[in-house]
Amino acid sequence: MALRNKRAVLQGQNEANITPLADVTTTLIVVFMITMPAMMWNGFQVNQAEAGSESSLVTPTELEDKELLTVEVLPEGITLNGVSVEVDSLQSILTRELDQRSTKTVVIAPNDAVILGAVVEVLDIAKASGAESLAMLNRTGR
Repeated sequence: MALRNKRAVLQGQNEANITPLADVTTTLIVVFMITMPAMMWNGFQVNQAEAGSESSLVTPTELEDKELLTVEVLPEGITLNGVSVEVDSLQSILTRELDQRSTKTVVIAPNDAVILGAVVEVLDIAKASGAESLAMLNRTGR
């Protein structure tokens, strides 16, 4: 009789207790949800222009304005305010130019024939040079 009671007690203890597993899983999910946005942030905010907007930051007639630092990304190379510049020296030139200006805005005007990687590289260089704001100018037909 005592042997039967021991077996009954032992059989009841063979069930798995999943409460600690659920607690650990829930804690990990909460930790990942809190830390993931901080780990994913590595860029800058882009405000998209709205259709029908009456005002814009930069118009094509202001492209030749010498007050603005305008970087044109063309298939044959990069120009800074109309002067041809090598990609390797762009950061040092932009840093020097931005240090002399009160407004630290860089306007980037990519050509339609340029691949996206070249434009992103120029964006990264401009941000690393100390640009506080970046403007994109979409010009077609040039």
